[in-house]
Amino acid sequence: MVVKYMRVSTKQQTIGRQDFQLDKLNVIFDRSYIDKMTGKVKDRPQLNKMIVELSFGDVVYCESITRLGRSLKDLIEIMELLIAKGVRVLIVKEGIDSDSSTYKLLIGIFGSIGELERESIQERVIQGIEKCKATRKTSTGKWFGRVQLTKNDLSKTFEKYYIQLMQGSITKVEMAKLLGIGRATLYRWLELYEK
Repeated sequence: MVVKYMRVSTKQQTIGRQDFQLDKLNVIFDRSYIDKMTGKVKDRPQLNKMIVELSFGDVVYCESITRLGRSLKDLIEIMELLIAKGVRVLIVKEGIDSDSSTYKLLIGIFGSIGELERESIQERVIQGIEKCKATRKTSTGKWFGRVQLTKNDLSKTFEKYYIQLMQGSITKVEMAKLLGIGRATLYRWLELYEK
């Protein structure tokens, strides 16, 4: 049996690019296994199903090493598991063939690169969030975080309740309930109003 394994990180992404690359090989595939979840997790439904269903002499095609796994440790375990069953693994983009004598070296090199790529993506995401927090805007120009209020933005009934609060007629908890806001929001509003 000749199969292809494809994976995308989210349900919104499509396998179109991977499918196109594998179909260019002009191989007739008996079956496709598709996971729509992160590659940092080794326990993936379709990957597990494929491993169980494959047997000696079967061939697995994967478009890229990062589609099979993002962790070098997991990648090696998956490859060894398939090879121990007598399954040939072909990773197209990196030119890895488990029947070759250099596949372990290539798995190590490209697997490490895939793992590094995942870590650098995580770092860029964190840096992007930090930048958005600092500038209060996203790359599209949309506001990031809590909107900065001015006194004019406060509820029209705020001043009425503020006067009652200052006179001791109501408590801060009662004022928050009357305004339909939480206590933390009330404290921010009070600080803004008293500036």
